[in-house]
Formats: sequence, structure tokens, C-alpha cells
Amino acid sequence: MNPYYPKFLDLVNHENKDEAMLYVLELLKEKKIELYDLYDFFLRPVLNEFECNSEDEEICIWKEHVRTSIVRTILESTYPYLIENKKTVKKNNKKVVVVCPSEEFHEVGAIIVTNYFTLAGFDAQYIGANTPKNDIVSAVKALKPDYLALSVTNYYNLVVTKQITEQVKGLFPNVKVILGGNAFNKPGALDHLVYDYHLKTKEDIFILGGK
Repeated sequence: MNPYYPKFLDLVNHENKDEAMLYVLELLKEKKIELYDLYDFFLRPVLNEFECNSEDEEICIWKEHVRTSIVRTILESTYPYLIENKKTVKKNNKKVVVVCPSEEFHEVGAIIVTNYFTLAGFDAQYIGANTPKNDIVSAVKALKPDYLALSVTNYYNLVVTKQITEQVKGLFPNVKVILGGNAFNKPGALDHLVYDYHLKTKEDIFILGGK
């Protein structure tokens, strides 16, 4: 555990958005943490380790939404650091489009993954959450990426994911399909899907980028 994480976790647990954001910005400014540390040891854990002590489901839902909002604000506020890091990254001349399919609203992980792709040398473009199949196909046609990365958290969205991957592969056979997200961790989730790569860790992205 990063030594600065417990304080950050406490601020987020108390929904103290302003202080949580200022805290990580100060850590970055003073070079006590790097951008990778922020993603790996602060933002991802604070989302994945969320536990609600209330028996009221509605309270747990809004608390999770507040937590996600805090992380999103931090990602947006620290984007200038990503821009600076990009200047030192060797480009691999590969383009990747990252997207969440329709009915998939968990997009923070996809945004972080897009940033990882950027840091791995890709020309990375995040399209958005809850993106209809036809819009994804349209984006692939217009942007002509080397890779299409689908981020799926909800297991029930595997049906539409299957439809998307089959259509993309049928229309654009040279585009490599990348799958990532918690939905694919369940046994058998990948069995009937058309894809080229399954990303499990950020190291997989850097290996794909030739780092």
C-alpha cells in the first residue's frame, strides 16, 4: 500500500471531494507520487475496494456515485500531467479507440485504460460510455484505428458486446478487438466472443505497445 493512500481513502470515505483532489494534486506537484502511482495505488483501489456499511441499498448507491464522481474529477484535474508525460513517450504509430458499449455506464476504468494506452505510446481516443453499436461502428469507420478496446463491467452487457465484436470484425477484419473489464473475469465469459486480446493488467497494454 502506498503510504499516502490511507489519508486519501479517508477523505473519499467521508465524501470530501475538494480535499481529496487537492491532496493528490499536492502529492503530484511535490513529486511524492507519479501519475502511474495515482492510477495504480489511489484511484483504482478506491473504486474497487468500496464497501458500504449501510443496510439501505439506496444509500450505498448514491455513496458509490459520489465516490465515482470524486475519481472522475481527479482524472480530469490531473490531465495536464498526462499531457506532460506524453512528451516523453515514444510513439508506436498505433491508434486505439476505447469505448463502453450501450447500457455500460461504468466508464472510469475505461478512461484510466485510455490514459494507460496513451502512456504506452498509442494514439488513444476514448469515445464514451453507453455507446450504441451503430455509433461504435461509425467511429471505427471514421477513425480507422488499429485496435478497438471494449470496456465492460456489467456481465449482462456481454450480449451486446458479442454483437459489436462480430459486426466490427465482419466489416473491419483488420481491426484488432481488445476486451477488458470485470465482466470478462467470470468463467466462460469469453467463450463465445470474437476478440484478439484480453487485457487483465496494465502491463498487458504496455506489452501490446512494445514497451
